[in-house]
Amino acid sequence: MDHPVAPAAGQSRLAFLLQRIGHWLAETINHAWGNPGEEALHRPPSIGVQPYSDERRRRRRRL
Repeated sequence: MDHPVAPAAGQSRLAFLLQRIGHWLAETINHAWGNPGEEALHRPPSIGVQPYSDERRRRRRRL
């Protein structure tokens, strides 16, 4: 198994360095701006009266 920081075979050191810097920059921007899909999972529930949104599980019986 290759070392995670070592360049791949046939890859120049400069290309490897630019790839690592690009990866670091992408991670930094993602961390700074956040991921809206991920943040929605950690949002607390809404406070106050909420509209009814549940569906009935059974039909009403007709008499």
